Amino acid sequence: MGNRTHQRQYISVSGPFGGTSHLALTAPPFAAHRVSTNVLCLKEARRFTADVVHRWKLDPVREDAVQIASELVANAVRHGRRRTPLPDGSCPVVWLALSRRPHSLLCVVYDHSQRRPRLTPPAPLAEERRGLPIVEALSEGWGWKPSGSTGKAVWARLALPPAPARGRI
Repeated sequence: MGNRTHQRQYISVSGPFGGTSHLALTAPPFAAHRVSTNVLCLKEARRFTADVVHRWKLDPVREDAVQIASELVANAVRHGRRRTPLPDGSCPVVWLALSRRPHSLLCVVYDHSQRRPRLTPPAPLAEERRGLPIVEALSEGWGWKPSGSTGKAVWARLALPPAPARGRI
């Protein structure tokens, strides 16, 4: 299954004084992508994240969002991938989801492992164990939770810059 993107929908409602209001009918903007677990997985994750962040006009945080998504997907593919089919016979997958909140961008990666992610400081010259320290440094916060009976979701929240003030007329 490919990308799924849902945008906020509005309806117009006439107010008691003849004005029109807009009511949100759905959740905040949300986009999800099924990530392949081959050598192109990080390229896919980076492109998907950059495209969504640009579409949502969040370019000031694009580089950090792309880096966070890339690190979380790398961990999911490397440490969270099941080598055997799921109990129902289906193949395990990794999902990357982004959700725009009023003051933050939420990045969530789901995999089929229940192994808990651990923040372990890397040795000074080590090439491994740098992903979660990078996520921690770039994000406002991160964490994880079990998801269903066969997986987990690892998330990171990236603060958005304040909206520019609008001048009064």
